Amino acid sequence: MAINRTPNRVLALCAVVVAASTAVLPSIGGYGTVLFQVVVLGAWRILAAVTSDQYADLHHGPLWVIALVLNLILFLILATAVWLVMRRRWPAACAAAIIAWCGFYLASLFLLFRATDGP
Repeated sequence: MAINRTPNRVLALCAVVVAASTAVLPSIGGYGTVLFQVVVLGAWRILAAVTSDQYADLHHGPLWVIALVLNLILFLILATAVWLVMRRRWPAACAAAIIAWCGFYLASLFLLFRATDGP
């Protein structure tokens, strides 16, 4: 049974994988990676700007919801551009490019480009 790898399905599946990866972010210790800091500290900054610093420090639920949205936005910027340009002309290459971007994005979020100092 062959898996249908249309660009639409690949984009949706990769977006779900990136969204699910947000659940792992609270368990990361230390400084994480540069992308991790952009997502988590960016979410904290957005929450603190809307409410207050103290609220952002004490209420982690809204923080992780914002981190989820920010994580998806950062992933989908390039993934959507690739999808828009390649989906009709080169569907197989489009699916492969989106999968490759998803792998690189997740590797950057958890493994690559370690942050050596704090915020």
